[in-house]
Amino acid sequence: MAEWLKFWDCSQNEISRLLLQLFMKLETKFKASLVLNTSFAIFELITGIISGSLALVSDAGHNLTDSLSLVVSFTAQKISKRRATHEHTYGYGKITIIAAFINSLILIFAALYIFYQAYQRILHPQGVEGSWVMIVASFGILVNGAVALIFYKDRSDLNVRSAYLNMANDVIASIGALVAGGIIYFTGKTIVDPFISIIIGAMLLFSSWEILNKALHVLLEGVPEEINLGDIQAQILSHPDVLSLHDLHVWTISSKATALVCHMVPKVFDTEKNLQIVKEIKQNLQDKFKINHSTIEVETTACPPHEH
Repeated sequence: MAEWLKFWDCSQNEISRLLLQLFMKLETKFKASLVLNTSFAIFELITGIISGSLALVSDAGHNLTDSLSLVVSFTAQKISKRRATHEHTYGYGKITIIAAFINSLILIFAALYIFYQAYQRILHPQGVEGSWVMIVASFGILVNGAVALIFYKDRSDLNVRSAYLNMANDVIASIGALVAGGIIYFTGKTIVDPFISIIIGAMLLFSSWEILNKALHVLLEGVPEEINLGDIQAQILSHPDVLSLHDLHVWTISSKATALVCHMVPKVFDTEKNLQIVKEIKQNLQDKFKINHSTIEVETTACPPHEH
């Protein structure tokens, strides 16, 4: 019996470890989130139509656009893992930034559609079952909250962040729907339904605009937001063997890769020593700024800056 219990404990631990490893994979997180989100969106849409709640229908539409966003993000994540080729020497990492850009546009159009539907509902009020709204919204808080937690640890990646913010906004939207349902149930004032929908649409617009700006910044080869170009220049010039620096450029290759290129003039031009200087500078850039792809050209004298 003791042997069997020992074997059972080991088996349970091994199964738990394997399940944890499996679920830690980003691809698995996307698949699980897609199933949960889509299933709930369909249920919410049907319930919203039956109860006559625009808040539920608009939130269901938002959830369905989130499912589309998850598909876009998942596809981009798969493509980003492809190896670099002769045609794409930096690889396909930037596809995740493009996915975040597409997702932000999807959310903007969803928000505009919610505004339109809310306006129509204000002009032509309809009856709403407050109890149904409250029940479904409660489920929405649980489902959307669970999906948001799935992506919480990976939200530093812009592609994943777009999915995470969608889910986090869904939680807030479901809370809004719950409040609307409660007000309708206790007061009978259905006008609150379209106004809650407008608030949901405004939140969508705000979060999607943030992602859109960040994605555009990366696509236009902007300096990463967490990096100050002046700090990098000061760091390189602080090396005791560096005389001057020019043509400094920093940009994002993908969510996990930052590149730098610059021209550096040493105080004494010595080939062997210059190699050591460059090596030290690259290591400092990696340690302090997480720049993992540096190209430093060593020159005898400062040349005119390149035109870009």
